[in-house]
Amino acid sequence: MESTKKISLFIVVFLGLLTAITPLGTDLYLPALPIMPHELNTNASLIQMTIGIMTFGIAIGQLVGGPLSDSFGRRKPLIIGNILCVISSILCSIAPNIEVLLVARFLQGLTGSIGVVIAKAISRDFASGKELMRLMSLLMLVNGLAPVIAPLIGGQLLLFSTWRFIFIILAGFSAVLLIGSFIFTESLPPEKRISGGISISFKNYGTLLKDKSFLGQSLVQLFAFGGFFAYISGSSFVYQNIFNLSAQEFSYMFGINSCGIILASVLSAKASNVVTMKTILNTSLWQLTIGSTLFLCAMYFNWSFIVTSIILFFTICTVSVFGSAGFSMAMAKYGHQAGSASAILGFAGMFSASFVSPLVGIGGSHTGVPMGIVMVACAALALVCFYTMIKEN
Repeated sequence: MESTKKISLFIVVFLGLLTAITPLGTDLYLPALPIMPHELNTNASLIQMTIGIMTFGIAIGQLVGGPLSDSFGRRKPLIIGNILCVISSILCSIAPNIEVLLVARFLQGLTGSIGVVIAKAISRDFASGKELMRLMSLLMLVNGLAPVIAPLIGGQLLLFSTWRFIFIILAGFSAVLLIGSFIFTESLPPEKRISGGISISFKNYGTLLKDKSFLGQSLVQLFAFGGFFAYISGSSFVYQNIFNLSAQEFSYMFGINSCGIILASVLSAKASNVVTMKTILNTSLWQLTIGSTLFLCAMYFNWSFIVTSIILFFTICTVSVFGSAGFSMAMAKYGHQAGSASAILGFAGMFSASFVSPLVGIGGSHTGVPMGIVMVACAALALVCFYTMIKEN
């Protein structure tokens, strides 16, 4: 096992902020989703697709950003990616219709993904094994603040402004990351970079995917995060249209659930000292599956707001657990290909949003049954991949 380097507070905060582009890019304007169809003269499914198209951009961008960082270092791609993310966020704010907004959101995800994948690769530059899981859990803790704060800010912004101003805020956040990228000291020295150019880095994808355990972890991330993104896409409609909460009240509930993510992150980091990461991953996937099943029942049988909220709290908190445990296990023997390995794992997690988001809204904006069905299916498939490809390895 590689020794763990000294990790400064700046690195932890900076890496956490880099990975926060996903929750900020989606959660900040979640309270505005129910009002956007009318303003853009479109339907709920297409508005929900603005979440999926962004995360699809993140998925594709990571496949490029990871190999680039293995070949050219971490710092230069970070700077370029953040510059382009500022521009695409501004484009989102001035989009005149849903078609332009969808394109701009894809570009926002594509450019923002550079920071997401490189942040995880930098984590592997600094740590491995259980130390990497603890670092990832710490990043999840920092990262978890974003979905707590974002809907609250978004809900308040809607009191005096429109959803367009939310994207100006995102542009400002990307500008802060750009400043941090200039301050950041390169973590991958030239002698550790992959020689032979970018084509060699892309060829690493084939090597990684031939590893049954790594492929299994990638599929687990694909399906487990699919369940999480079903919640992201559908929760505002469930809380506001089914339980009649205001945009501000929804943001409070979303923030409470995000606190569960933070709490689970802390507990899983402590648990890694006494139980194996495989056990932690297995437990989190079972919790996700059981919770998703109960949520589907709640939607189908019209259970109360309190019961449904409790179910979602204990279901959604698992994202920080299967995210950090799965990533740490998958990266264990691929420190020399951290960018490429992180890219595949990141692609798997983000790609799921591109197909679950439209499915969640397929039944209209006043039912949560499709959301529950998608969550159950994704969680069950993640469990199947774990038991067939990971458990015995």
